[in-house]
Amino acid sequence: GVVLVLSGFENPLRSQLRAAAVGLGAEYRPDWTSDSTHLVCAFPRTPKAARARQLGGLLVGPAWIWDCQRTGRRLPCGPYLLDGSASSSSDGEGAEDAPPPARPAPKAGKGAGPP
Repeated sequence: GVVLVLSGFENPLRSQLRAAAVGLGAEYRPDWTSDSTHLVCAFPRTPKAARARQLGGLLVGPAWIWDCQRTGRRLPCGPYLLDGSASSSSDGEGAEDAPPPARPAPKAGKGAGPP
């Protein structure tokens, strides 16, 4: 059910991200379309990101694809959401310089993040 679009990446990284996602069963679109579900962004302030936000898409960092590939399954987007995404709980300002994942899910205890 994932139809993804990439924004802000150059080859060879762009091709690697696309191949990894398609290998996991996602569909790829070069531009945001009515059936797109996820925008994988290098930067959350691109024209594609603005369009995806307007249309209720999920904006995630590239770590989402790499971690899905590493585990061999689709992981929840929550820890990878970028500001301004439809499901982001932030106000959409101030974290554009943060590396993905920009918004890790809150967890109890210290050291709950990825290794």
